[in-house]
Amino acid sequence: MFAKILFVCFVFASLVAVISSSCRQSYVTICDSFEDFKSYKDVENINALMIGSEYGNTKKESIDLKGLNTINYYRYYKLTNLMIVNAIGDLQRSHATRCTYQKMALKYFTLYGNNIPKIEENHFPNFPLKMFSLVNNKIESIGKRAFADHKIENIDISDNLMEVIVSNSLPLTNVTKVVTIKNNKLTHIEPRSFPTSLKSLNLDGNKLRYIEEEALENLVDLQELSLSRNKFATIPKIKFLKQLLVFDISFNEIVTIQKGTFKDMRKLKLLDLSNNNIQSPTVLEWLITPGKQPSLTISLALNRLRDLDLQGVSLEKQSLTLYGNPWDCTTWAALKTKLSGHESRCDLEFLTKGNVPYCINYSVTDAADLYNNTWERDIANLREAVRKNEQNSDCTLADIRNKDLYPIDYGCVL
Repeated sequence: MFAKILFVCFVFASLVAVISSSCRQSYVTICDSFEDFKSYKDVENINALMIGSEYGNTKKESIDLKGLNTINYYRYYKLTNLMIVNAIGDLQRSHATRCTYQKMALKYFTLYGNNIPKIEENHFPNFPLKMFSLVNNKIESIGKRAFADHKIENIDISDNLMEVIVSNSLPLTNVTKVVTIKNNKLTHIEPRSFPTSLKSLNLDGNKLRYIEEEALENLVDLQELSLSRNKFATIPKIKFLKQLLVFDISFNEIVTIQKGTFKDMRKLKLLDLSNNNIQSPTVLEWLITPGKQPSLTISLALNRLRDLDLQGVSLEKQSLTLYGNPWDCTTWAALKTKLSGHESRCDLEFLTKGNVPYCINYSVTDAADLYNNTWERDIANLREAVRKNEQNSDCTLADIRNKDLYPIDYGCVL
């Protein structure tokens, strides 16, 4: 019994020691607050530092990230990764201080779960960074010149509350290659908001209905544009994006596509138009330009297509994803034969399963069916059944997308 009591006391004492410790060493150095970090001594040997708590159970502080009394950046010779999590309640602004650090080891800077409703010029020191993550910090706006001169390769401002992207607010140096602003409330983007050096732009999960041509026309090197889960009824003017490899405008309200939208995109490899309201049987005539794209994967899954007109359409080197459309049962067998060899893996999976519907009988046998809009109910039921099966499937365009954007050459020797 005495041994058990001694063991319990030892565990309790150890736990108290951990809780009361100002900072602790794990795979990163973890300090629960900025106040705790100030008392930490071995700053010269820190490689990765997290201030705050992933559980959000620490008090958020009012912090000036540029003031050297908060973090003396010049002392951290080995610091490559800085994370501030659930620790900032108010971000102070140093009007008189303009700090630029050109030779720091710091390359990855993450703020998560903080309260930073507005970001203005002189809120952040100017670090040359590979990745700057501002995900989930309740950001409502970023003012002009807040990051304009910052040399940041990849910036992520997802899961915030922004409604407008103001010109000259994001990094505009030729270093920036990736901008991600997913799951905000964006409704407007001012012209010239993005740097000409941009390779990837992701604006998924916003409320965009329209993007001015001037907002994108300078992105001559853009390879990936993702506008999924917005409110677009038509495709924005993007014909000048001639280096585009991947274009994703899935989960919108697209009904028609202007002919020739993609005719100058000779490098386009993946076009995702799934989960829209496209119903014209001539849609492939709008999308495919023979001899232009060497190979092209097109997803029209879960639209409102009943049939496809393939007259004059070359499917050579084209891969199509078409499952989840309410195909007309009377023409489906003939269409399936014509499409043979061009189906995607997902089509082969969904359109051959006995438990997933793939066509609808549109023949009118009863005037009451037409009056009661029976077809619409059938279409809704078909789409619901397909989406339920999607949840248990590994069908995705992610592998194709990543292969096109980030090709990896490898070889194996036995």
